[in-house]
Amino acid sequence: MENLYCTIYIVDVSHNPEEVETVNSRINQLIEDHGGVIKKHNPWGKRRLAYPINKKNSGFYVELEFTAQSRLNIPQIIEKEFSLNDRVLRHLTYVVTKDELKQRERNAKVANRAVAAEATKASEAKKDDAPAKPAAKEAPAEAAAPAKDADTVEKPATEEAPAENGAEETADAAETAKEETEETK
Repeated sequence: MENLYCTIYIVDVSHNPEEVETVNSRINQLIEDHGGVIKKHNPWGKRRLAYPINKKNSGFYVELEFTAQSRLNIPQIIEKEFSLNDRVLRHLTYVVTKDELKQRERNAKVANRAVAAEATKASEAKKDDAPAKPAAKEAPAEAAAPAKDADTVEKPATEEAPAENGAEETADAAETAKEETEETK
């Protein structure tokens, strides 16, 4: 049976920050050599520890998700490597359960709803701004104004354009997310 595993480990980077890459490559190599597949590699970065470990106050956190056959014992191999490696301050490996996967899906749906809500607010704001723009175009007296006024009129138009494109992109992303959730049902 193939399981999804999550490993979080803290690397000591007090002497050499490049040690993180060395440890990462070694762990990735172990997983792939023993038949596992890395799904996600998420470096959290250097953070302060909650309490000193081996007289160290900070470490580089890394999260790694991988799939492997349960009979291959890859988590045990990785745990052994972590315990032998002095650069790894702490480590934790666990099996991602079905309940956790369901919770991740729920969190993704909530995030998609939030994006959709922002997109609708942005589109409503765009509709509210739309009548004001034609009124500015109809007044030819403003076009004949000095160059200073023309510059101030053009700047808001260019600043609003990226926001409108972003709103359209988020609306498209929200629609795509809705279609994906409907397909899964």
